[in-house]
Amino acid sequence: MLRVFVAIMTMAALALPAMAYNTTWDGDPEGDITIELQIDCWIQVLRQDAEIHFTDQSPFDWYNTSPTGAYTKCPDTDNQHPMYPWAGDHWYAPTGMYYESDDGAVIYVQSNNALTMNVHTNGDLTGTLNSPFGTIPTWFTIAMCPFTIGGVPVAGHTVPFCGNPGCYLSGPAGGGLMTICGAGDFPNQHMFPCAPASQVYTTGSMAPQVFGTIKFLCRIHRNGMMDGGDLYTTWLDVDFTSP
Repeated sequence: MLRVFVAIMTMAALALPAMAYNTTWDGDPEGDITIELQIDCWIQVLRQDAEIHFTDQSPFDWYNTSPTGAYTKCPDTDNQHPMYPWAGDHWYAPTGMYYESDDGAVIYVQSNNALTMNVHTNGDLTGTLNSPFGTIPTWFTIAMCPFTIGGVPVAGHTVPFCGNPGCYLSGPAGGGLMTICGAGDFPNQHMFPCAPASQVYTTGSMAPQVFGTIKFLCRIHRNGMMDGGDLYTTWLDVDFTSP
């Protein structure tokens, strides 16, 4: 009888369902891994030459009978240079003579961050020694050559002092956003007036990688003996900003 009872109990046990199986998680079974690298912003601005000088010596400056168009190496048609008292006299009726400096101010920049150049004018060349102080109508031009923006060399224009790749900047007459590689191939590059003072020209934001040479040249309008003898000066405030 006992054997029968044990057999019945064994069969009953086999007929019952197994006990529930639980999995317990401790912590976070899912999650992200963050990967981070910080690269410092590095900007280099080297003002290699901060002066522009007109000259009556070789290498000579440039001249033209109109403000734009093809400039030619001095001496001009009267065998004159921009420093001479009578420079432009022959052309005074009606146009005078326009001269562009061969010498230029040079700034080298390099940046791994977005970079903006701002140019603030301070008026025409103005006499400093002999009252009454006269003025000479003055403009500046800007060449970027060689120059790279966003890792791509800018090109499209002939720039005499370095060749291509490079270009001149163009823009509005009274301050505002300058266009890189805009209208104005050499020797017809765009002229930015220095007068009135307090005009601000800007390149806008140039994407990294930014590096290369920026050269400023000067143009003037001479009217011979109408321009009083004096030491004439003006300046441009050039600064760079980055986010």
